[in-house]
Amino acid sequence: MAAGKTAAPFQKIPDACKTTGLSQYFLRKGCKDGSVPHIKSGPTYYVNVPALLEQLGVPPQTEANAASGR
Repeated sequence: MAAGKTAAPFQKIPDACKTTGLSQYFLRKGCKDGSVPHIKSGPTYYVNVPALLEQLGVPPQTEANAASGR
């Protein structure tokens, strides 16, 4: 792996919850009603975290901002 570790674009709901700070209830409900960008593989939802953050209006973090905690 590369030295700079980045989050995977598609994450299971518990991981996406930790990454975004949103509740599992909100993410599950959004996946079911289509308001959260996701794909479904069998019974598992994979949330498209970068697309979700963009949809919510969160500016993308660059490596410099992520390293400094901004």
